[in-house]
Amino acid sequence: MAPVNIYVAGWGVLGPGLPDAQAARALLAGERAYRHDRVRMPLAEGLSANEARRCPMSARYALDVGRQALRAAGWDPAGVATVFSSASGDLEIADKNCRALAQPPIALSPTLFHNSVHNAAGGYWGIATGSRAPTTSLSAYDDSFAAGLLEALTTVGPGRACLLIAYDLSPPAAFAAVRGITAPFAVALALTAERPPGWCAMLSWEWGYCEPAADIPMSDAALEALRVANPAARSLPLLRTLGLQQDGILSWPDAGGGALRLAVSFGP
Repeated sequence: MAPVNIYVAGWGVLGPGLPDAQAARALLAGERAYRHDRVRMPLAEGLSANEARRCPMSARYALDVGRQALRAAGWDPAGVATVFSSASGDLEIADKNCRALAQPPIALSPTLFHNSVHNAAGGYWGIATGSRAPTTSLSAYDDSFAAGLLEALTTVGPGRACLLIAYDLSPPAAFAAVRGITAPFAVALALTAERPPGWCAMLSWEWGYCEPAADIPMSDAALEALRVANPAARSLPLLRTLGLQQDGILSWPDAGGGALRLAVSFGP
């Protein structure tokens, strides 16, 4: 594992039966049973009324979980670097734009067009928080959470914290046959190289083409179904470890034969 320790200073989550990190922590620690409840409406905190009307649902999920993580960490978002990871971006907007282009006369909405880019969520984050810190937006299909986590881990350094936000929403009917994301999910991790007060966990990591690695399934069948149904929900084994506060080693193999391995510890 990498010799430099990285700390989780806070985290956020939003998905079916997981309305926020506090509720998720109790559930994943086994204090109550999981129920696949309807997802609450995500907040668009920090946006003006006009910007909030334009803000797509995918960006709202990103804003909501990012705010949760930074609030838990006690950080000012304006100076925190960000990594936004999404397997598919906003397929609802892609569907609307494709339909507009296929029906004469072509009348493409300027708002939908600028919301269609993959870094739209990062743009709304900058508007909502006033952040001018470096930001990255990426996609790696079903490996997007692990790719985003790897990017965030390599971004963190002395005096340089990073916020990872991963999200994916269910596609419209036109895409459902080829992109089977059956539930929305978003997660955020506030990461730092300096040991913060009230830190959640300490991480060390490695990535490479090593011995075969396997996904870590969830013991609860409904949570496992959620994990495999959404690329961002591949984070659930890590969230479970954070909820239980038990040391462990996790891995996320990728399609190219490599794997990200993460050692999670909760020392004094």
